[in-house]
Amino acid sequence: MSRQHENLDQFRWYFLHPKFWPLWLWFAILWLVGRLPLGAIRALGRGTGLLVYKVAKSRRRVTLRNLELCLPEKSAAEREQIAKDSFIGGGMALWESGLIWFGRHSRIQKMHQVIGLEHLNREPGQAILLLGMHNACLEMAYGPLALQHKMKILFRVHNNPFWEYVAQKGRNRYNLELVSNKRVSRFIEHLRNGETGLIAADHDLGRKNSIFVPFFGIETATVTTPSTLATAANAKVVFSCGYRTPNGYAIELVPMDNYPSNDIEADIRRFSTTVEEHVRKHPGEYIWMHRRFKTRPEGEESLYQKKDKKK
Repeated sequence: MSRQHENLDQFRWYFLHPKFWPLWLWFAILWLVGRLPLGAIRALGRGTGLLVYKVAKSRRRVTLRNLELCLPEKSAAEREQIAKDSFIGGGMALWESGLIWFGRHSRIQKMHQVIGLEHLNREPGQAILLLGMHNACLEMAYGPLALQHKMKILFRVHNNPFWEYVAQKGRNRYNLELVSNKRVSRFIEHLRNGETGLIAADHDLGRKNSIFVPFFGIETATVTTPSTLATAANAKVVFSCGYRTPNGYAIELVPMDNYPSNDIEADIRRFSTTVEEHVRKHPGEYIWMHRRFKTRPEGEESLYQKKDKKK
């Protein structure tokens, strides 16, 4: 049986093998970090993010290129600051894992704000599909929300089974169940049973199941799942955006009325436009280091330097 089909939150004795000992140490450190004040956790994240910004030259080039393409109206200095903020957000997310996986629910809920919670009201048995985006504080935003609305998330399984085990155990504390992206039919079944699901479909996953729609004015390969999954499950669709606040975290829920339509391209254009609107609101929260414009229309040259080969 492949790892996509096994219970990823089940302990296995081979996790005691010495090759996993560094991860045992890392998770012990995260457990301790999760007991620190939020300000201290964010300070650790800031330092980590700036260090990665300095040493990860390829990722930094991709980030700055994305910002050059998407926000040409901003100065080079402004784009550099957004890039640093994005790396800082990634650094914070690394240490926030200790808070969300091992911290007390009561503590985390006090930091959390939901804007538009009423949009998750539904008829009995009705599916809800949340369309998310790749901001760096995904877990801190959606974990507390899932305590109120049990949620399934379509995701890619981590390559390390012990990491996945610990992450799953931590997320399960919040009624967050992750479903492998190799098991889309199972995800649809959950939705059809009247559950809430979440997908973040704003990364370049190649040509398969994608169409080109504008994102910051650039034709961008975007998967059609926001429309096809909603149609398959007859789901109520709500857009969601999580971001950090000075004292915690917030998630904004925006209804997507008359979505999906009978026009998949129009649906994906609308999704892409909505992501763009929220990126503009919180540019430093977005994960810019992904090569969002990697896949190009036939005959169009790469928008990245050839030496930037990472995704």
